[in-house]
This record gives sequence, structure tokens and C-alpha cells, in this order.
Amino acid sequence: MASNPLATQFKAHLDDFQISLEPSALNYLTSMLAVMSMSDKAKDIREATEMFLEEAEVDPEKINQFYVTLGKGNVKMSSGTSTSVSASGPSTDNAPKPMSSIEARRMKRAQKKAAATAASPSQPTEIEPKIVATAQQSRFHRETLETSSKDIDMQTVNISVNNLDLLVDAHLRLKEGVRYGLVGQNGVGKTMLMRCMADNILAMPSNLNILHIAQLETFDETTTVLNEVLEADKACTKALREYEVLHAILGDAPQSTSSNTAQLNTALHNILISRMETRVITAQQLAQKRSGARGHDARQAQLAIETEFATLKTQDPQVYISSDMATELITDVFDKFALINFDARKAKARKILRGLGFEEAQADARVQTLSGGWRMQIALAKALFVGPDILLLDEPTNHLDLPAILWLQEYLINETTGVTLVIVSHDRAFLNAVTTETIILRDKMLKYHAGSFADYESTSEEQRVRKQALLDVQAKKRAKLLASIQHNVQQARATGDDKRLGQVASRKKKLERLGMEKTEDGKRFKVSYWAGYHTTTRAEIEMEKALKTASIKIPDPPPLRYHGSVFTVKNASFRYPTSNKDVLTDVSLDVGPHARIALLGPNGCGKTTLLNMMVGVTQPTTGEVYRHPSLRIGYFSQHVVDQLTLTRTPIEEMRFRHPGLSEQECRAHFGTVGVSGNTVLRKIANLSGGQRNRIAFAIILYDAPHVLVIDEITNHLDMGTVDRLVEALEGFEGALVLVSHDVWFMKQLMEGEGDGDDDESDVKEERTFYVVRNGAVKRWEKDMDGYVEAVMKKVRKSDKY
Repeated sequence: MASNPLATQFKAHLDDFQISLEPSALNYLTSMLAVMSMSDKAKDIREATEMFLEEAEVDPEKINQFYVTLGKGNVKMSSGTSTSVSASGPSTDNAPKPMSSIEARRMKRAQKKAAATAASPSQPTEIEPKIVATAQQSRFHRETLETSSKDIDMQTVNISVNNLDLLVDAHLRLKEGVRYGLVGQNGVGKTMLMRCMADNILAMPSNLNILHIAQLETFDETTTVLNEVLEADKACTKALREYEVLHAILGDAPQSTSSNTAQLNTALHNILISRMETRVITAQQLAQKRSGARGHDARQAQLAIETEFATLKTQDPQVYISSDMATELITDVFDKFALINFDARKAKARKILRGLGFEEAQADARVQTLSGGWRMQIALAKALFVGPDILLLDEPTNHLDLPAILWLQEYLINETTGVTLVIVSHDRAFLNAVTTETIILRDKMLKYHAGSFADYESTSEEQRVRKQALLDVQAKKRAKLLASIQHNVQQARATGDDKRLGQVASRKKKLERLGMEKTEDGKRFKVSYWAGYHTTTRAEIEMEKALKTASIKIPDPPPLRYHGSVFTVKNASFRYPTSNKDVLTDVSLDVGPHARIALLGPNGCGKTTLLNMMVGVTQPTTGEVYRHPSLRIGYFSQHVVDQLTLTRTPIEEMRFRHPGLSEQECRAHFGTVGVSGNTVLRKIANLSGGQRNRIAFAIILYDAPHVLVIDEITNHLDMGTVDRLVEALEGFEGALVLVSHDVWFMKQLMEGEGDGDDDESDVKEERTFYVVRNGAVKRWEKDMDGYVEAVMKKVRKSDKY
């Protein structure tokens, strides 16, 4: 494969400036520069590549010199020397080329940013939101007591963020050992509720160990992945460290000698300080939660233990540690160590890591060598390894492939007995398989359904149908009574018959009694059941309003006037420049103008590599890829959202990508994907993951592509948005090439029922699954359920589960 001159020159220039990038970043840069050339504007090249240099923490001045000299000669950099540029004129070591006004402003902004960072290194880059969370407390303050119950039952829970109410007088109820699915639209507060529970912003029972996966997203970069998972168990890790300190002094025999007494006393004193520090933190937390007489006692206990802690720290270890105290403490440390089963702990950690897709080499690699997606899986592995009383999982299937999702599904069902699970996920198939009850966060309230999300949807639909039928019957009764009242009034006036007026009064009373004849639980309605002040004698029949999710409209592509394949991959193979092995081998594939193609396979099998080769981001090492010369391609890659400039607003980003558009035109286009109002004026950095997905998708759709190539688009989208996306893609007249590990999403698009005889178009859509495995791409003749079943068999047969 012939190398691109710009890519070659760019890499050589990196070597000249002694700038080292990670191999993955360098490969991505090479593929991106392959579609550019030196004839492109220097500004465009810089905009596309500068962020990789910034992520490598290259000095801003050095970055500026790098782009100033790119394409203008050989530059040699050495430590402690200035940059010299070879050109037609004379060169001087201390006189760099003058900067343009734009470059000067960019340099000034970078210097201001560096100065601000140096002046306040501890200042956070993002303002921490102001969170207020309260709940009704009994006069006995049971949430601060040690009890055997692991249930949670909290009334009138209120949560607000920056004065915006997320929950108002909600009832939080969790039963021990139940697997809950927490559902709701993006932005209603699901993640914030989890955070308030785990960070103890709400006064949770002190005997419960509540763990949110976000709490485990800090890592020790120097340790291995396996050790990072093992050290997530804080109590066990602390016992091990205490033992290691004493073992280094005493050896295998838990007894002191005259030669090591001083060193041993110092070590024991430090252990006592560490243990008491934990007690001080617990006492401080109890004093903050309790009130009244018990609060007074808690604060007195806090003062006493803080005084004791301060006194302990000032003690001389050689005087304070007695022989009896030393013997007791040494015995305690060695007994705790003896109870730790190292082989079982390592086996459990490796089993979890294997199940989530980590190879043995990756488990033994250092954390600093892994990317963001793998780190999220490490956090998930840590959460599963610890096994708390209540485990809060927020989108656990993101970044997982189908084998890992199925393994996690089986693990949560079979290996978490006694653990209360609360799961937020956009993956319907996963949520329906794992959860046994559903919590619906809607209208700032929490509603509960004894069943999976699919059962909740069907039940809600049945309720809507039943209430609509009641409303229809009630409307007929009301119309009949009103007609009878009007007729009797007219007859009474015409004939002077007072009996008619009595009938009118009777009809009016019946009219007032129209409403719910039975309560929600099926009992006959009685006024005594209906507490509070009401203006009618019966409750009105209320239809629960369906959640409104903004629709997505995909523009129809212009006709190609061509009925052959828009993509043709013929005997194509691909190999990265730094590798000696083909990622894809002898691949042949045809994509028609209205085809529906789905690529199946685990992470790392080459699906994304095939997509990059098809759309032209990379070129095949051997073979060829044909694309219609007028073909427009919309490529939603896994990194397309990350390529948005966070400091811009959606309108600024759109106008940068498509110069000449007015603000009104940008607003109109964003409206087609459900982004409107002030959202398009906010910085992209302040938008949610689902909103960023819509922004990126809107930019891709602006050119009305003939082919949509979509790689994992459902991440960070709520279920309602996924529904709207499915509807839009089903109506798309062009070709679709899909990669997704969301089983429900794939089944809807690849196995959804067509319009049949009602279809106005004569176009026949080709729907085909392909499996990518070991560098080969082969057609899958069965349906999606057949593929899931085949993967599940492998998961259950392997030693992963």
C-alpha cells in the first residue's frame, strides 16, 4: 500500500521535534492524514491533528513551532537548543519565523491557560454542582442505627441540583436481594440518585455497604489490572498491609525479640493510629446525621474520640506499647491474615476479568497501558469483585461486546445472591433478562412495578387501553345524560310539569358521579377511600401521558440513478504498518443501494477496521474497494462524538464544518434530530452524552448521505431515543451498515416486519448478517437469536462462567 506523502512527512516531523505519541494515536493519525494532502490548508491540518499533541502534553510553544515549520524543511530538535528551519534564505538559531495574528492569539491563549493552571493547580476545571438531598427522618433516626436489615425504605426523598428539582417527595424503597432496573429519560436524575445514595448525601443506613461504579473510576496507574481489582476490597487490603508491615519485622513467627522491639513498637503504634482514624471518621459521620438528645450524645462521643486520637498520635511508641498490647495486636493481625484465601481471591478476580474480555496478558499489564474503554471495564470488574450489600450499575454494558454482555448477564443472575442491584441500561435485552422489578423515575417521582421493563411496558399499554375504553364509555354516558337533561328541561318549560324537573335533578346527580368506578387495585370506589379535598364526588379517569421523546428525521438521499452495488469489497486484506499479521484477509462484500448489512463479532475482531476500509479512512493492503463516484457516505464511528470541539456550541460546530450556513439554518437542521431551543447555544462540554450523540448524528446527516455506516450509536442514549432512532432508520431509503452489541436494536432493524403489500416502493431491501472472525468475513444464515444462542453456549462452556 503506497504511503501518503503528508502522513510520511508528518511522522518524520514528529521525529524531528522528538514528539512521541502512543501507537494507537499514531495509527489513527496516519489513517486520518491518508485522506488529506499538503494542498489542504495548514489551518485544517492543524485543527485535525493538534489535539493529539496536546494530549501528549507537548509544550504549546513547541506545538506552534511544529506547525509553523511543517512542510518547510528539515528541523532538528535537541534538548536545550532552539529550533532552526532550513529555507532558501539565511537561518538564525535565535530568530524564529514571525507568527501570524491568528497564531499569536492562539499562543497567548495557551500561555494564559498555563499561567492560570500554575497559579491555582488545585482549582478544579469544572464547577462542582450544588446538590441538596433530604429525606424524612423518624424521631428515632433509624438510618444511623446498626441493624440486621438490608432493606431501604425512605419517605419524602427530595433531590435538587443547582436549585433544579430532580425528585420531590419521592418514596425510595429497595428490598434485599432484588434486582431493580431504573428507567427514565436522559437528564431526569437517574445517575444523580445513585450518586446521592452511594456518597451518603442522603442519610442511608450506616450498616449498609453501598457501592456506585463511578466511585471506582480512580486507578493506580503503576499497578497491574489484576492487583487493581484485588485492592478494591479495602478491608482485605488493609489487613494485608498490616500483615506485611509486621511480617517484615517478625518474619513468619508472630513474636518479638529484643533486637526488634523498638521497630516493632513503632509499627504497632502506626497500626493503632490508622485504625483509630477510621473510627474518628465514622464518629464524625454519625454526629452529622443524628439530632436531639442522641445527636448530643453522638457529638460528645465524637469529641472524646478525637481527643483520644490526638493523644494517641503524641504518645511515644516505646513507652505506650506494652508487651500485652503488642501480643494482642500481633495475634489479631496474623489471625486476620490467616483467614484470607489468596488463591480464591485471585481466581475470582481473574474469572471476572476473563468474563469481561481481558486476556491473561492484559490482566497482568499495567493500568496506564489501557485506554478509557478498558478502564471502564476495570471499574466494573472492581464492583463485581467487592460484592457490596447494594450495587449501583450505571450503563454497565457500554464498551462491552456481546460475549461479555452475556457473561455479565449470567453472573448477575447467578452469582449475586443476597446483593441488591440497581441497574441503569439502554440495552433492553440485558435489562429484561437480569432485572426482576422496575423503578420508573418520572415526573420527579419514583414508581415501582413488580416485573421486568418489558412487563412494565405491556402492563402500561394494557392500562392505557382499559382507561381509554372507560373514557369512551363515560363520554357516551355523559352525552346521553346531557341530552336527557336538556330534553326534560324543554318539556318542563313547555308543559309546566314539575316531575320533569325532578328527573333533571336526578340526572344531574348521576352526571356528578361519573368517574372511576373502581380503584387502581380493582376495589369498588368509595368516597371514604378518597382522602383530601376534591371538587367532584368521584376521581376522574386519568390517562397517563406517554413520554414525549423528540423524533429523528433522516433526509432522503438524492437518486444515484444506478441500481448496482454502491460498495464492492473485492479480495481485500488489511494490515497495520507496524504489524506483520493481517487484521482482515481476502474479504469480499457487496452492499446494494437499499441494503441492510449487520456485522457481528466480539471486540477486536476487525469490524471497525472493515468499516474504515469501506468508507475510505484507510486503504486495503491488497485487493480493492469500489465506491460509486457520486456516493455520499455518513459515517458514525465510535470516536465521532469525541471529535466534537467541546468549547464550541452546536451551532458554532455546524458552521465550522459547513461554512456559509446561517444560525437559522443550523437551528432548523438540528431540529430534525430533536435538538432545539437553548440547547444549541450551550457549550458541547455542558451537554449530556445523548445530546452529543444527536449533535454528531445531525452533522453527519447534513449532506443527505446515500449510505449510513453506524458503529455503536446507542451508547448513552435512553430507550425512548433508541425507539425514535429505530423508526428513523427503518424509514431510511439508502443503505445501512450496522455494528452494535445491542441485541434489541439489531433485531428491530434487521428482522423488523416490512410493509408487505402496503409498501409503495418496488425496492427490495437486502437484510444480511455477516460474522467477522479470525480475519474472515462470512455470511450468517440464521437470525439474531440464533447468533446470541451460539455465543451464550460458548460463554457457558468456557471457564469464564
